[in-house]
Amino acid sequence: MSDGHFSFASLISSRDEYEESFWPSFTDIMMVITMIFLIVTVAVVLTNTRLLDNLRHSVLAEQVAQQEAQKLAVDAQRAAQEAQKANQQAEFQLKANATLEEQLDYLQQRTASLEMDLLRSRATTEEARATSTSKDAELARLQALSSTQADTLGLRDKAIQELQITLESKETDMAGLRTKVDESEKKLLSMQGEYTELDQKYQKLLKPARSTKGKQVVEVVYSKSGYSIRKPGEASSRSVTRAALESELGALKAQHSTDLYVKVIIPNNSGLSYNDAWRFTSDMLSKYDYYAAP
Repeated sequence: MSDGHFSFASLISSRDEYEESFWPSFTDIMMVITMIFLIVTVAVVLTNTRLLDNLRHSVLAEQVAQQEAQKLAVDAQRAAQEAQKANQQAEFQLKANATLEEQLDYLQQRTASLEMDLLRSRATTEEARATSTSKDAELARLQALSSTQADTLGLRDKAIQELQITLESKETDMAGLRTKVDESEKKLLSMQGEYTELDQKYQKLLKPARSTKGKQVVEVVYSKSGYSIRKPGEASSRSVTRAALESELGALKAQHSTDLYVKVIIPNNSGLSYNDAWRFTSDMLSKYDYYAAP
């Protein structure tokens, strides 16, 4: 330091001294933190180990308690079985200790009962013999009756078979008759259709020919390029759309009704096929011409 100012060398030396004092302090702090972390880790590990030991002891104690409970249940069941066996033996002993007098009374009563049963059996046997004789006679009568009925049933079966054969023959005849009736009905329907067709043709022959005499004539020209119409009183035809054509013809039909004559013209150079030309002509005439009216 000179003239009240710090020199550059003094600054460098001050910085070096500061760094040398700072880094040992930082190292000590990190060592303390590491030791604290290790101590906490060891404490946590010891705590977890103690908890695991406690849990293991609890599971073992529970298993031992379950085994003891099962053993007690088995012992109780065995004691109940032994008590039941003791009761049975006591009852058997009581029965065995019955007095000889009681046994003698019982045997006498049993003998008397057997004698009564023997007498009743002999009486029943005699009745059965008497009944057997009458049943033999009844059996012979029933056998004769059965033989007669079997003969009658044989005759009836034969008659039923003959009737079935006759019935099948009649059903065959009926089926043939039904077939003939169906064919006759078909022929009749065909003849009715032919008659209706002939009647329609006859009516057409009787109907007067289509003519413009006394009619209001409207000309309709149709080609691939479009539609034209010339209404009664107009000097020339004019081009219209299909919708406009239908609209004007509808108005004329409403105005003149049975006096409207629709003249459809298909030019030679129309570019239309025969089917298209015929379909359009039929449509116009059926809708608006007087001749198509019923």
